[in-house]
Amino acid sequence: MFRVAAYIVLSLMCVWPVAAQDEPQERDFQTYTPSVSPVRIERSEAPVIDGKLDDAAWDKAAVLTEFYQVEPEITAPDVKTRVYLAYDEDNLYVAVYAFDDEIDDIFATILERDGEVWRDDMLRFYIDPFDTGISGFGFDVNALGARAERLVQANRGPVDEWDTIWDSAGQILEDGWSAELVIPFRSLSFDPGGDGWGLMVTRERSHKSQEIRWAAIDQSVSKFGFSRAGRLEGITDINRGIGLDVQVQAGLNANRDWTSPRDDDVRLEPSANIAYKITPSMTGLLTLNTDFSDTPLDARQINTGRFSLFFPETRDFFLQDAAFFEFGGQTFTNGSQSIRATSNVPNGQPFFSRRIGIVNGQSVKIRGGLKLSGEAGGFEIGALTAQTGEALGIDSQNLSVARIATDLGRQHRVGMIATHGDPTGRTDNTVVGVDYLFQTPSFLGGSRMQTDVYYLRSSSSTQGDDDSFGFRTDYQGDALGGGIEFRQIGDDFAPALGFVNRAGTRTYSAAINRRLRQGPDWMRWWQFGTRHEYITDLDGRMETRRNDFVGGIQTRWTDDITLTLSDEEQVIRTPFTLPGGLVVPEGSYGNDGITLRFQSSFTRPYGTTLEVSHQDFYGGESTLFSGDFLFRPNARIDLRASYSVEEISVPAGEVDVQISSINTVFNLTPNLSISSQTQYDNISHSLSFFTRLNWEARPETELFLALGHGAIIEDDDFRNSFRSIQTSAIIRLGNTFRF
Repeated sequence: MFRVAAYIVLSLMCVWPVAAQDEPQERDFQTYTPSVSPVRIERSEAPVIDGKLDDAAWDKAAVLTEFYQVEPEITAPDVKTRVYLAYDEDNLYVAVYAFDDEIDDIFATILERDGEVWRDDMLRFYIDPFDTGISGFGFDVNALGARAERLVQANRGPVDEWDTIWDSAGQILEDGWSAELVIPFRSLSFDPGGDGWGLMVTRERSHKSQEIRWAAIDQSVSKFGFSRAGRLEGITDINRGIGLDVQVQAGLNANRDWTSPRDDDVRLEPSANIAYKITPSMTGLLTLNTDFSDTPLDARQINTGRFSLFFPETRDFFLQDAAFFEFGGQTFTNGSQSIRATSNVPNGQPFFSRRIGIVNGQSVKIRGGLKLSGEAGGFEIGALTAQTGEALGIDSQNLSVARIATDLGRQHRVGMIATHGDPTGRTDNTVVGVDYLFQTPSFLGGSRMQTDVYYLRSSSSTQGDDDSFGFRTDYQGDALGGGIEFRQIGDDFAPALGFVNRAGTRTYSAAINRRLRQGPDWMRWWQFGTRHEYITDLDGRMETRRNDFVGGIQTRWTDDITLTLSDEEQVIRTPFTLPGGLVVPEGSYGNDGITLRFQSSFTRPYGTTLEVSHQDFYGGESTLFSGDFLFRPNARIDLRASYSVEEISVPAGEVDVQISSINTVFNLTPNLSISSQTQYDNISHSLSFFTRLNWEARPETELFLALGHGAIIEDDDFRNSFRSIQTSAIIRLGNTFRF
């Protein structure tokens, strides 16, 4: 512990003096909160969403013109931006006219629905309808009119897998580009009695690596956050219908099991999702025979450590209103300052939605489920119960979770969570917990600080009762950032609907980071910092000690280079097995290492992320190389290949772990695309292929076709060793009816 404390003290002594950023003097951006009231129009005046701003509605609309450049430096922008807002009883209408004097350089390379629109010159329109200051909905549109939506959740990265009904269009002009958006009020949950919504409007001028904002003129404030958002006010007397959405899907599924004896299966799979707005801010959702056929393949991972791997949720049913189920704030995330040095998994999380419908890596049918999410009487509520089918020798199970939270002013939030059920059916399992959040957007006149505290207790019919508790404090500044964390997880803490991969531990973590901006030169900024982690068992015996020194630079073109030096010690008290059957025996191991990472700018039509690391590894050594390569020759083609190889040599032997994948997307129109994923690793010898066609004939209607194939390739002789395991084909038509 002395070494950890010494590292932290030295780091603080080196980096504490921080010079104030030069800011434009026209506004006090620490208190600046712009507001806008969209102009109401008649339904008959609604603009045609074609990307052209020639409708009379835009002449009446409210107009935002006061924008400020935030990246690479805070200054007045060198181009004008005009954003128009209007609404009728059904929809919110948004338009942007993005002036530009470098037309030939405008990035317009993404045509795919839900594609990586953020790589292009684009507009972000983000709203916080419950005025939480921490979560909401994001709508992105580029110069071609390609669109993507996302959930913005407290303390987590945006969730791009979320989908809702809306539309957009765009075009490139002689003096810039323009786009139009229409967002139906029925696609949103909000509090009609509130005094306004949080609003973030951001223009990404990607070809110049510039970020231009309407609010939150502060480089330390995330473009995905609402802590310093502007205000959207004055929306009244809108038509929500009766608040009923009925999504009906019919899928024809064909499967072939190639193992002997071969088995073919063809079946019709109807499904439905019925959503009803009990109040404008509270939604009830009924799902029947839930269809997850369009869920993408999980990114292939091979475990070269001691603890379970973590795979994020990608299924839309569970992502919808996921923010209402969040617990513990940033204590279950890696956070912007990356406090944890050895792991970014949410160890000890009480609710992890992938536990529902996935058991031991295998899909289990969800026969039906009920979900309630929204706000009532000042309380945010999330409740879910699901009935799974019989599969894998497991009886049908009922699995439930409930979460409630309320704000005590703008800076305090308290909440509770409860879960019940075990997807495996082996235990009677319940978890209950409480959490508290304190945040201030301007700590000591500087940047945002947030503290989260939680306590959880699990009750299991096989493991008994045990608890977990912890806290975390983060200071999220641009020039200076960091935080501290403590967490304890009991030996028998066992949330069957949560995620625990390292029980019986106490974790102490800290980090600090200093960033120095360099202005408009070739280097945008350089930074350095330290991360520290010390993990013991519940008797205080050390299990893991790690100290990282991290340094990096970012160029004006947003290329990043990061160097990490690690001082690590691992104490193994129970032998474990690496890939290839290599056993790591008990003992104390110094796993010091070095990692160099290069990430090219995301805005180019080509790019790469390369990582090379070498470390002492459990009495031997490990060398890792990974590369991700992107090529987009035009807006219709998106190609990505990735490859990683880790060469491990330990006293028990040697093994190479290789993972490769190829992803392709062909966009015929912004609403019609064909994509494929191919993955292979040399440990399981498993080859997976999944291709799908998505056609959104209109925002409410979708046609989906998919073909998947799994095989085993056990040696280099592809022709003779290729062995098919399973093939599946799906044709699905879905439509949403709104009443």
